[in-house]
Amino acid sequence: MTDVKPGQVVPIFLQKLYEIVNNPDNMSLIRWSDRGDSFYGTGDDLHLDTVLDQDRFSREILGQWFKHQKFTSFTRQLNMYGFRKVQGLQQHSLKSSIDGDICHFEHEHFIRGQPELLGFIQRRKPSSQPG
Repeated sequence: MTDVKPGQVVPIFLQKLYEIVNNPDNMSLIRWSDRGDSFYGTGDDLHLDTVLDQDRFSREILGQWFKHQKFTSFTRQLNMYGFRKVQGLQQHSLKSSIDGDICHFEHEHFIRGQPELLGFIQRRKPSSQPG
């Protein structure tokens, strides 16, 4: 799996995500940015302006690695762990086929070649709302 220090607990979602992004077999659907500090969804031909095929991503990646095939559930999990959507049409940022959103995410502790940082990523606690 991933290299973590003794006592570090890395959630399964993060372990799987790291393996998915690192796996060269998945590069036609998801890959690291050139700098390795973010990841993005790709289309079949790997061109910068290719639209992410969410159906294929959901079927081939989510269906293989998770108990669901819902892209919205995947992005919700990313948000719960503090991943941020990279804004703007930067290099390798691709629009999704459904709503034109950019499918490009980053987290300060999700870095190519540094799986030991995954232990620092914590799931956000729900905010208590007065009621």
